[in-house]
Amino acid sequence: MDAKKILTPEQKKFKDLLLKLPKTEIHLHLEGLASVETIWKLIKKNNLQYKNINSKSDLKKKFQITSLEDFLDLFINIIQNSFLAEKDIEYLIDDAKNYLLENNIIYTEIFFAPTKFIQTGFDFKKIIKILTLGAEKIKKKQNIDVKFLIDVSRSFGVENAMKNLDSVLENPSSAIIGIGLGGSEKKGPAKDYVQVFEKAVSKGLRVVVHAGEDVGPQSIWDAINYLKAERLGHGISAIQDEKLMAYLAEKQIPLEICPTSNLFTRKYAKTLKEHPVKVFFSRNMDVTINTDDPTIFSVNLIEEYMNLLTNNIFTEKEIIQIIKNGVYATFLPESRKKEIWKMIVKILPKEFL
Repeated sequence: MDAKKILTPEQKKFKDLLLKLPKTEIHLHLEGLASVETIWKLIKKNNLQYKNINSKSDLKKKFQITSLEDFLDLFINIIQNSFLAEKDIEYLIDDAKNYLLENNIIYTEIFFAPTKFIQTGFDFKKIIKILTLGAEKIKKKQNIDVKFLIDVSRSFGVENAMKNLDSVLENPSSAIIGIGLGGSEKKGPAKDYVQVFEKAVSKGLRVVVHAGEDVGPQSIWDAINYLKAERLGHGISAIQDEKLMAYLAEKQIPLEICPTSNLFTRKYAKTLKEHPVKVFFSRNMDVTINTDDPTIFSVNLIEEYMNLLTNNIFTEKEIIQIIKNGVYATFLPESRKKEIWKMIVKILPKEFL
């Protein structure tokens, strides 16, 4: 991992500017926003026992992951297993609110994967109600717009994915705008999920696919050709295919790049210098920057941008362009995208215009 650097006065000034700018984020997982405080509360509330976790301090150490194995252990065996009732999801909504406020994010599209919760015995209808009420509360009190993409998940097979989609369709909500395909690319190739995504599109849902995070460029081609993906989660293996990069640039299909997350998988880059994000940007591909699982990876959106600046990947002006990309890559109406960008422009110093 790249160490965090001491900021110069100019960099501190830019960081202050980033904090002032209203922003969007489009690749976030709700469970990946779970704080140490929340999980500790749930451990106590639900009377849970985890090996080598006897205090909040022990849990905090568990959150300090250094490998993909650490991440999977924390995410699957601790975070997801700590939620035993639908009402527990309210803790996640609160964590999301805090994260959005800290980063001045005024619009977000957050993935939520229901399968593990349903296997625990949760009622999908109650889950949707909690997500919807949570989004409405954040809008009313903080004036932040939160929308959800239900991750139908390739990790549990096609039949389960279709059940998740059907549950979304049976429980329509203004907070749920589409579906995503996350989980293991190796276990769940995109072409297996054609019927699920065709049905989703026919019902007016937006569609996003994790592709090219852990598998080569064919996974990205399949996400586009088979599933008609409107955006690509990660997409970093596109660096191995010149034709694909040209196609993504021509079609302006947004890439939801999550730098810190990508370094943890260690598949296509082990340092920011090795990350293909600058190549993509220079090829006029539609690059956006996101955090994936902020509390698990110990990074927020401001820090992601600053890491790219301090490691000389992007200039300040290029980062502003990427923030603009992030606004226009959302599923918001064009009129609202323009409104948000105008809000940003009003704050920007002249040198960025």
